[in-house]
Amino acid sequence: MRKILLILILTSLVLSVTSCYGFAPIRKDGPYEGRVIDVDTQQPIEGVVVLGEWSREIITPGGATHNFYDAKETVTDKNGEFRIEGMVLEILSNVTPMDVLIFKAGYEHIGMGPWESLKKSKYLIQKIKIRWEGNKAIIPLKKWSLEERRNRFGSYYVDIPAEKKQLLLKEIEKENRELGR
Repeated sequence: MRKILLILILTSLVLSVTSCYGFAPIRKDGPYEGRVIDVDTQQPIEGVVVLGEWSREIITPGGATHNFYDAKETVTDKNGEFRIEGMVLEILSNVTPMDVLIFKAGYEHIGMGPWESLKKSKYLIQKIKIRWEGNKAIIPLKKWSLEERRNRFGSYYVDIPAEKKQLLLKEIEKENRELGR
């Protein structure tokens, strides 16, 4: 009985200490799935770039710092669907859950932010709500006019190495060509 109690106390202590220093005891990460549709036509949008990024969170006396860990990108298929595998099972890890950026030339975009924030019922993109079918996000994007596109603001997440965001860079280049930049 004493051994069991000691093991429970030590386990509890280890889990609480690792949580305080930015380590998640056990977390399943991914897969991340969704479908991107046009807000007006409700039709799927093919070729939308979906970029997922993970960072290491390091807790310091001055607050948390985040350093690039890895990134994965894909494009939506003819049905507007995408899937990004996560980092699988994370045990005692300081790797954060995925942040996501969604971009297609000619459409509004979703700037880099936590995937989990898409699940919040009040998350709106241009006043359009993301729906969920199980774990799959249904993401409506609005087609923008040339004027809206010219006024677009975005850094497209410069902290990710270029070799990890090749599809995004090609889509940004396409947008710039269409805008005469």
